[in-house]
Amino acid sequence: QPSVVRAGIAGAVASLAWLSGRIRDAWYVLELGAVALLAWNPYLVFDAGFQLSFAAVAAIFLLAPPIVRRLEGYPMPQKVREGVGLSAACGIATAPILWLQFGALPVLAIAANLLAEPAIAPLLALAFVTAGLDAVSAPSAALVASVNGWLAAYVAACAHTVGALPFAQVHGDIPSLGFR
Repeated sequence: QPSVVRAGIAGAVASLAWLSGRIRDAWYVLELGAVALLAWNPYLVFDAGFQLSFAAVAAIFLLAPPIVRRLEGYPMPQKVREGVGLSAACGIATAPILWLQFGALPVLAIAANLLAEPAIAPLLALAFVTAGLDAVSAPSAALVASVNGWLAAYVAACAHTVGALPFAQVHGDIPSLGFR
């Protein structure tokens, strides 16, 4: 999937930059991921996953910092402020894509993301551990992957539960712009 390949490219380039002592340029890494994916398959430009992935990452770079700063002073922990800021930024940037691609907008995405957030860092860390272990011990990798499956199930349950609430999404007619 585009988001997985983008993350892999970004991770590899960021690791090389770190190992070589160079300052990472987030925009360069994002552009490199887009160019690599589009060189592999130019039709990905029409893929919702590609569009959503890159819009969300661009939102993290551009929109999240000012939103998080704007939330300073509100009576909430810094971690919650950051979660709300990131989620709001990504929601703003991906809303037009969601509307055009699916004719729906999530209204309660920030709540779902805040519920799922505690599982995300361990989920990603265990995914990397699983990948590394698989090269040396497939049974060990399978064990770690099964633990990670519980974290993934929790994240999916958060999305499912919040998405099932009344008024969790706004639906409408999808304009015909030839994207489908």
